[in-house]
This record gives sequence, structure tokens and C-alpha cells, in this order.
Amino acid sequence: MPQKFMFFTMNKFSICLVFFFLLTASKSFSQEEDAGLWTSIDISKKLSNGYTVSISEELRFNENVTELGTAFIEIGISHKIFKHLTGSIAYRFIQAKRMDDSYSIRHRLFIDLAYRIKYKKVIFTLRERLQSQVKDVQSSDAGFSPQYTSLRSKLTVKYDTDKKYTPWLACEMFYQLSNPEGNEIDNMRYSLGVDYKFNKKNSMSLFYLINEEVNLNNPLTSYIIGVNYSYSF
Repeated sequence: MPQKFMFFTMNKFSICLVFFFLLTASKSFSQEEDAGLWTSIDISKKLSNGYTVSISEELRFNENVTELGTAFIEIGISHKIFKHLTGSIAYRFIQAKRMDDSYSIRHRLFIDLAYRIKYKKVIFTLRERLQSQVKDVQSSDAGFSPQYTSLRSKLTVKYDTDKKYTPWLACEMFYQLSNPEGNEIDNMRYSLGVDYKFNKKNSMSLFYLINEEVNLNNPLTSYIIGVNYSYSF
């Protein structure tokens, strides 16, 4: 099982590398670019029988870090199904800024399955996320404005330094599942960062992320600095 998983994850990683090089090669053709800052706080509580509940809040600044583009609160619960596999479900309440400076209210529900395995000092985690989102309830005859259901595949590779810090890199693909005009990849994310563990309860993560819209007429590429603080008990 571990060998099959590593072969599968390396295939995923190879696809991400191809997208990364295509992204680098096509920068001169990008029509829109932006710089952002993402800040978040996570609090989690371990329960009995392998369950963990969590709540988090995140602020995402865009327009070259001059305005608050998105803010959300998320609550979720996860469960360790067996040694390498964890499942979770979460709800996210989102406020996203419109062009007229008002905020759109969005509701997102997602389900995750994450498979984690360690090979020597390298830790591979493959997470598959199925998410569905609606926005602006009571804004149409249907009661809301629907958005696409998506499958998000994310591969994270960490290196265990046996110290308080852990460097990592990740690649994520967003694939549409309910686009009436045809399903396709519409977003790619590439990130690298470092986690720092102060003690058993407190940790922090710093990262740099490139978020690229693809298969769109006017794609936006964002270059983002992120910082996350986590408290678990």
C-alpha cells in the first residue's frame, strides 16, 4: 500500500511540476496580477475516539494588500479513520468583497479525505476535497446564486528535521464538477513554507503562495504571503 501511494503521489507531484513550469513560462502573458496577505488563527480540541473539533478565522487582503477582499469563519470536525487516513467535514461562512465595495455572503460545505505516509524523513500527504458553495441567498428566484461544485486535490510534502521547524511545499488543483459548459481545471496553487512548533499546544506557519486562475478569459495570478497561528489542546 505505501509503495502504491507513493507512486500515485509522485504522479500528482509531477503534474503539479508541469503546471508550475508552464506557469513560470507564461508569466509574460498573464493579464492580471496582484499581491496579497492571508492571516489566520486556528483553535482545535482533541476529543475521544480519534475525533477533533476545530474553529478558525481568516482574513485575506488583496489589491496589493490595500483592502480586505475575503473574511471567513470555519468550523469542522475530523476523525482518524485508520492509521494513515483521516476524514473531515466543515462549514465555512464567507464574506467576499464585490466590485461596488459591498460584500457577498457565501456558504461553503466541504468533505476531506487525507492520506498521510512517512518515508524516512519525508512526509507525503494527499488530500482530496469535495466542496460545494452557494452565495447571496434570496438573490434570485431559486433563493440563491449557485456556484460550481469542485474537487480540490492537494499534495503536501514535508521534511522532518527533528527540530521545532518543518519546511514544506504543496501543490493544489481545483477541478470543476458541475459546470454546464464543461468541467475543467480552473485554479492552481503552488506554495512553500515552514511550520514552527513553540510547544505542544502552540505553533505557527509562514508561507508563500502563488494562486493562478486558468482556462479563463482574464486570468488573475496572485502572489501571497501567509501567516497562520494554531492552538490545540
